[in-house]
Amino acid sequence: MAFMSPKLNGNSPDVFQLETSDTSGYAVDWHAHDCHMLLLPRRGGLFLSTESSPKTHVACQSFFLVPAEFAHATQATPGREEHQTLYVDPSYLHHQAPLYGHSSFSRKVARPGIWQGTDALDSILRLHDQLQSTTTAQDFQRQLPHLNHLLFQECARVIACQQASPQFNEGQQNALLVRDIQRYVREHLEAELNIESIAHEFHLSRRHLTRIFKAQTGETLLDFANRSRVEKASALISTTSRSILEVCLAVGLDSPSYLARLFKRYLGVTPSELRKRH
Repeated sequence: MAFMSPKLNGNSPDVFQLETSDTSGYAVDWHAHDCHMLLLPRRGGLFLSTESSPKTHVACQSFFLVPAEFAHATQATPGREEHQTLYVDPSYLHHQAPLYGHSSFSRKVARPGIWQGTDALDSILRLHDQLQSTTTAQDFQRQLPHLNHLLFQECARVIACQQASPQFNEGQQNALLVRDIQRYVREHLEAELNIESIAHEFHLSRRHLTRIFKAQTGETLLDFANRSRVEKASALISTTSRSILEVCLAVGLDSPSYLARLFKRYLGVTPSELRKRH
């Protein structure tokens, strides 16, 4: 059963609230808010389910709208993720609707939907980061209402301009999902990576995982993992004094001879030959 999670105080003059999550393992069970929610991934991705739609993969360069009092559940894709959430007072959104085409805009924001991000939206998010890191906390808090308003305006403009309830097609969804799988593999090369464990992390069957990965990248998941290991190992050999065995262990392998075979396959040289060049 969903629980109500209030975000905006009706007695407060603020019509926005911005929250940032930067963690691993983010997950919130079924709940609803007393306001509209704009979910904006910044790093990694999120699986979001609503009472009217199945699990949707929301990645960077996109955002998801959840209307007020609409039940939803959120779970981050494996690995570290960062996202920002802008909560919007429903009365303010209704007040702004005439600016974006009242009737059609009101229909669009009355149901959940995923929307394509824009360069302008990305610039606003980067401006937020820059001001937060270069100004005092007090000055940043003074600027935050203006940044929140810019975020809302750009998201509202995108919703108004795009077709109602836009959804990424299956190919686009798979491309975003595979990008997150690649990121996860690169960040966990030292671990014991196999198709079963990755499929479990991303809630996919082994067959579906292997099919969409090969279709999107043209290579198998094992080939990608091994090529990523070689890329990281070659960087470590070229820039550090670690032994070949230490490098081997750092990329999740326990056999220097196997690493040497991978080097010959992808680079045409052995680890020892690469080290001699540096």
